[in-house]
Amino acid sequence: MSDDLNQEIGYQVQSTAEWRRRKAEEFAADSRNLRAAEELERLAAEIDKLEGSEIHKQIREAQDSINGACEANNGWDAWTDVSEAVSAELRSIGFQGSYDTGVQFLEWYRNLLQEKLQDQLDEAIPVPALDEQLANDPAVKAAKRAYDEAYAKAYAEARKRL
Repeated sequence: MSDDLNQEIGYQVQSTAEWRRRKAEEFAADSRNLRAAEELERLAAEIDKLEGSEIHKQIREAQDSINGACEANNGWDAWTDVSEAVSAELRSIGFQGSYDTGVQFLEWYRNLLQEKLQDQLDEAIPVPALDEQLANDPAVKAAKRAYDEAYAKAYAEARKRL
């Protein structure tokens, strides 16, 4: 991946805006396409101005981490998943969703990258089930045994009173 924010995500936003403009011409009676194109163009312009910003640095770090995970996991390709998710999100802008600022969109993108990285880490390093850990813990077994004994004793005493 590039370090240039426009190449990383801005180009996709601008390309989707151009696609929406073509759809606006094709379906002139539906004003949503034109509104979506305008919003996407605004977002692309804002993203271009965020080059070198804190959110850009966070995105770059997430991308570097994903690239490292891809190399370590022979063939895992998070970028296909990311590309599909970004494409779907951009198509929804102006129809099902909206972003007030370019920063908000980039925060969504950063979160997507972090989610994809976490998914890969979860697959690479299986996390044992908590139930299984608890069931096999000696202290938990002893506490359960003590609870069961106390419960049985209290139950027996209550039955005697009836």
